[in-house]
Amino acid sequence: MKPYQDSAIRRIVELLNGDILREFQTADACMRKATCLSGKDYPVVRRQIAVCAAAALKNATALAAEVLALGGVPIIPRHPIRHWLPASRTIALYPGTVRRMLTHYRRRFRMADRLGLLRLREVFGEIVASKEQHLAHNGLIQIHD
Repeated sequence: MKPYQDSAIRRIVELLNGDILREFQTADACMRKATCLSGKDYPVVRRQIAVCAAAALKNATALAAEVLALGGVPIIPRHPIRHWLPASRTIALYPGTVRRMLTHYRRRFRMADRLGLLRLREVFGEIVASKEQHLAHNGLIQIHD
């Protein structure tokens, strides 16, 4: 492998490890939000939030597999970094966070496409589709076919 390719792969592995951390933070925030909700009216909301957490963990797992495929070592946090806001306040920020992550993963998709990493491009395509579906399900965006 040429030196510039090796450094590019190392940089991609670093970026993917950052994405894995972001997905773990998302899952942690979702579960904290779900535990803050109490009362008889919230079981459906808690279930939806748990589904979001499961999707974030699925994304983290897919990204970790890509890090391994590129010859890197996925860095999985022992203790997720806590957001500085309490979970009850972050629930209002969640749609914006998903939108930012969607924009972020679209950039990653284009990066993988430019570099010719087709498998990684496919993984990012699936992540983008799941995040778009999540936002559309909650009525926050419209998907045009």
